[in-house]
Order: sequence, then C-alpha cells, then structure tokens
Amino acid sequence: MAYSAVSVANSIIKLANEKGVNDLTPMKLQKLMYFTQFFYLKNFHELLINDNFVRWKFGPVIPSIYYQLKVYGANRINSYIRQLSPNNEAIVYMMADDDYRGRAVLNKVFEKLGSLNAIQLSALTHRENSSWSKNKTLDTVITVQEMENSEI
Repeated sequence: MAYSAVSVANSIIKLANEKGVNDLTPMKLQKLMYFTQFFYLKNFHELLINDNFVRWKFGPVIPSIYYQLKVYGANRINSYIRQLSPNNEAIVYMMADDDYRGRAVLNKVFEKLGSLNAIQLSALTHRENSSWSKNKTLDTVITVQEMENSEI
C-alpha cells in the first residue's frame, strides 16, 4: 500500500519519539524516508511512498516535506506534520497500524540506520552505485528504475 509522504514522515517521527531519538532533524528524516522507500521497493517491488525523491546537494529529498519542515532548520523535529481536513480540522496522517510489511521495513531501517546522524546518512546516499549517484544533475527525480538498479 502506498502512502503520502506526510504519512510516512509522521510514522518516522512517532517511531523516533517512541525510541527516544532526539536528533531527528529534517535532513535525517528525509534520509530515513529515502532508505525506507528504497528497501521497501527492493523487498516488495512496489513503492511505499507515492511521491518522488529529488536529487539535492545533500541527497534525496521530497520537496514538499522539505518545505513543510524547513522551519526547524538543523534542529530536532518536535511535532507531527498536520494537514487540514475538509472540515478545517488539523489531522495527523500516519501509516496504517496493520500494515505489517511497511512497518517491518520502517522498523528495520530505524534499527540499522536510526543511530546515524543526518550527515552520515547523507554520505550513505552519495556512495558509488547509489541511486542518487546515477545522475549527477541536481533537482532531477530519482526514478524507480534507478532505485531498483542501485545498491543504495
């Protein structure tokens, strides 16, 4: 099941809070989202996030998430991303609790990479044969094919 970028971002924010992670900056969140998408695609041959990652200087970014969180700068994210419902109520969208595949990948990514800081995660996205490195032109979309044919 594919989710909005906001739903996956909020699920990562929730997991970080539950695990006591106090360095979840916008940049770290973006990289954890990217790795979650990457490993979900590699395992299940479908996307978890129904939005595109774009090549930016410090690695893959979903621009809409960047603009919603840029108020934090390099500081810790301390609240969920809220969206207005048709009734003008602030809603926090998340991944479904019973999405065992999606949550398993998210938990595994967090277990393996959650202790790394944003700069370390960015460096991982820049490794040779990564989907980010497949095209050196910034501001271009990282395609599904590039992700499928890359190591990270």
